[in-house]
Amino acid sequence: MIITETDVNEVLKPPIDNLRPLQRQISGTIPRSPSPIPPPVHPALQYGSTSPATPPGYGTSNRPLEPVTYIFEPEPESENAMILRASSSVRHVHEPIHYHVSVSMNCFTPSSHITTIRNYHRRGEVVGDFEIAAKDSKNANTVFIRGNEHPLEDVLVSSSRLFRNQWMWKPLDTHITLYWDDGSAGNSIACFTSKDRTSGNLLAKFIPRSHRRRSGRDVEYPKLEVTPQGHDFFEDVLISLLIIERLRTNA
Repeated sequence: MIITETDVNEVLKPPIDNLRPLQRQISGTIPRSPSPIPPPVHPALQYGSTSPATPPGYGTSNRPLEPVTYIFEPEPESENAMILRASSSVRHVHEPIHYHVSVSMNCFTPSSHITTIRNYHRRGEVVGDFEIAAKDSKNANTVFIRGNEHPLEDVLVSSSRLFRNQWMWKPLDTHITLYWDDGSAGNSIACFTSKDRTSGNLLAKFIPRSHRRRSGRDVEYPKLEVTPQGHDFFEDVLISLLIIERLRTNA
């Protein structure tokens, strides 16, 4: 029997069926690796809220190591707004806190005004707002914070003593309670974590302007001094302060 070269090639050639899996693997779509696992989302820092903590720097992990002085200065592009920012002398170790505070008129009741607090700038996310109606108005005073609106009287309780006024800020959706007191020297008011007004419980202190504008003198702005612990409750401190100052200076 004579074996030709053609016969040898046929014997050495692998079966067609054995090539098909390899051909399918080469010609087919290369399997993709699983999508990478997304990074863990940091839990909300706003008193157990499911929404992200805002703004950056509002949690205990970003507490400053010492008290920070913030100033309220006019917003250059608006006649009815101001900005809360850290004093230029403050050296930050975290992203600075910055708020935009504006006042608008209730279009249905022009004598009633709405104060809105936003993050960073006038188009920023709304942190909260409150409406203080005229004394003889039928409109109720309200406060909006963390997505819910409440009658102001359910959140802020005031009491008066001889030469001393006190306010208790107790939002319905959190466990915190803030105590404001105007018993400090001058026209300032201080915020504490309890009725025991000690330096260890101090969260913040608001200091209004002490003198009028004069030629050749630097402009003085109202100040808000916030302790490291006070930064844990910054938005509640800010909103309650604005409401209290609105009420106590209202004619």
